[in-house]
Amino acid sequence: MIRWNPDYLPAVGLGLTQIVGYGTLMYTYAVLLPHMAQDLGLSLSTAFGILSLGLFFGGVVAPLSGMLVDRFGGRWVMTIGSLLAGLAVMSLSLVTNAYGLFVAILCAEAAGMLVLYNVAFASVARLDLNLPAQKSISVITLFGGVASTIYWPFTLWLFNAQGWQTTWIILGGLLLIICVPVHAVSLSHPLKDHSEASHAATNDWPELQGADRKRGMLWMVVSFIFGGYLMGAVMTLWVTNVQDLGHTAAYAALAGAVIGPFKTVGRFFEMLVSRNMYPLVTYALSLGLMLAGFVTLLTLGFTLTGLMIAAALYGMGDGIKTIARGTLPLALFGAKGYGARLGWISVITLGLNASAPFVFAWLTQSFGGWWSFAVMAACLSLAIATFVMIPDPRKRRHDTVEDRYLPDRG
Repeated sequence: MIRWNPDYLPAVGLGLTQIVGYGTLMYTYAVLLPHMAQDLGLSLSTAFGILSLGLFFGGVVAPLSGMLVDRFGGRWVMTIGSLLAGLAVMSLSLVTNAYGLFVAILCAEAAGMLVLYNVAFASVARLDLNLPAQKSISVITLFGGVASTIYWPFTLWLFNAQGWQTTWIILGGLLLIICVPVHAVSLSHPLKDHSEASHAATNDWPELQGADRKRGMLWMVVSFIFGGYLMGAVMTLWVTNVQDLGHTAAYAALAGAVIGPFKTVGRFFEMLVSRNMYPLVTYALSLGLMLAGFVTLLTLGFTLTGLMIAAALYGMGDGIKTIARGTLPLALFGAKGYGARLGWISVITLGLNASAPFVFAWLTQSFGGWWSFAVMAACLSLAIATFVMIPDPRKRRHDTVEDRYLPDRG
């Protein structure tokens, strides 16, 4: 069980800002973008294509933000980032054409690379706390799991009451009011130096060495790409695809609302057992649960019970996967350069995954929601297939120790 101590405060503060950050910078598009497209005279695929471009080019900022956190800590990186993100989100209220939409989304997503999970993970890893970095990462993601549950209905309520222009102003204002001061206060702890951080991580988790290090990075990133490719599609097309399975919009939205709480359930479970669970195991568990959710969806998703079970399984897996994407690079490659490493991983995965909303929207329009979900399941299968190629440094260390004491057979 978790024992409370003040060193949890940075993670709790960042967890709160992840609800606001992900809710505003990711989940609101599913509600507002279709209405914006209609008013701006754009097709749905064009609007989501612009979103994909904004995600792609915005992700270029990720390595820079990671390097800044490695060098200076996350306090001012995330504080300034939340200020810029709030202003960029408010600028979406002024959009009048496709070009303006692209520029506004680009600015918002670039600022998001200064405030979302990867920067938060790197920021707590740099703080001098009597708390393992992996525990802080688990706490941060525990909060973020409810972002969709809160922000989808909240954004819809704001839109129905005020329209999309005023909604963007309110959402941007909340980023400024909540995230700017919380980032400034919660990350004010002293920083630990890189040698201490690297040494602490090495004692717990042996790093990959030599050729295994390069091979591990390759297969980990490839697995992250396949495992994350469907995330943007689920966020934007869940309701549309579920309706295509024969459910009403209300039931589709209800099932979507189930995903968020079960992300939190999965993360809470991981947090309880994380002391005894190596990140490779955590990641395997996440992929298995997500695939089980899609298999249930494809076979039993035509029934309400099957739909809810599928949403719960997927939500638990996706929630745990977010933790693993932060702890696995730390376990395999150590704490030195952790922020920059997460940044480069992000720019690669986001760059490739940015096309997902457009690709899956085309699949849905061309072949239907069931086939769109089937391709998502295929992506998860490929993520599992590439995951098994990642070397396990614990086995490498065990082999090395055994070899050292083997008798000379020559």
